[in-house]
Amino acid sequence: MAKPKSLPKGVLNSRQMLSKINKEPDSLGLVLMYGTESYMLDGAVSMLKKAFLGEGAEDMDFAVIDTRTGDKFDMGKLEELVSMPPWMSPKRLVVIKQSGLPNKELSDKDLEILKNIPSSAVVVFFEDQADSRKKAFKAFLQYGTVASMSGFEDDELTGWISSRFSKENLRIGFEAASSMASRCSNNMMELVNEINKISLYCQGKGYSEVTPDIVELCCPADLSGKIFDIMDACGSGNANIALGTLEKLIANKEPLARIRASIVNHIKALIMAKEAGNPNVLVERTGMNDFRAKKLVAQSRNFTMKNLVTLYIQAADSDSEFKHGLIDERYSLEIILVKASARSAV
Repeated sequence: MAKPKSLPKGVLNSRQMLSKINKEPDSLGLVLMYGTESYMLDGAVSMLKKAFLGEGAEDMDFAVIDTRTGDKFDMGKLEELVSMPPWMSPKRLVVIKQSGLPNKELSDKDLEILKNIPSSAVVVFFEDQADSRKKAFKAFLQYGTVASMSGFEDDELTGWISSRFSKENLRIGFEAASSMASRCSNNMMELVNEINKISLYCQGKGYSEVTPDIVELCCPADLSGKIFDIMDACGSGNANIALGTLEKLIANKEPLARIRASIVNHIKALIMAKEAGNPNVLVERTGMNDFRAKKLVAQSRNFTMKNLVTLYIQAADSDSEFKHGLIDERYSLEIILVKASARSAV
């Protein structure tokens, strides 16, 4: 099983947070959840509503401030909201999205508000990113509950895919589940949509098992995964495997222009990963999911920064030469892969 992502001391992972909402809702008052896995965050909101809101009480006892839609947030507004007692629910639920508060320097008065959330209210902050070094972040840890709402690790995710299909009376093997995860870049919301689509297909056909062929038929092409494979081969200095994978993509009618753009973008991503040097830093800088960040940082270690930058420039030059009719498109791609294999820092 993949090694779980290391979290700051006291920070829960997504499984622990969801379990806490389910089993210990009364322990919650001030909550910070951060991450970009929308499936986990949406699931948390649904569970919080079920735990704290009375039937038909959402309009009365549930408040949302979302700065992405133009809502303004300040601590005075929060203080006003939590001072209002619930009308028809055990507790009043206040959800604040993308306030940036955990990354700011707070006054003593602001900290007092966070510290003194009344027992009649639960306040939940949702943020894409949170800096554990900030005083505000430490205040959330001290006065409340903090969780990193990332998706599952690799092996956990294939198990989750299997369990989702089992609810539809369908089986899926590891190879097919891994293929689905790769095609959806481990994005759980995308996976839910693909699982629903495949389930309907299999039920319509009378199938009881989801095979790799069915995944290939129903799901988006796994171009991203194949590009990772190509660059893995280049990083280990194996041009033959890289060129063989390219050959399979072309044989499967993958447009050369799409392959070219994906390879160039992947090299650019490797440069960012090399510069970041750490998956957490890369996620903070780019907002990409944890799974992709970890793979990119690991892969970037097979190249030097100088080689990656040179490779990116050569790929851009090659693209220009092809567009001006100076070189065959497929040949230009093959040249880039051979150069990438020769320049790996093994």
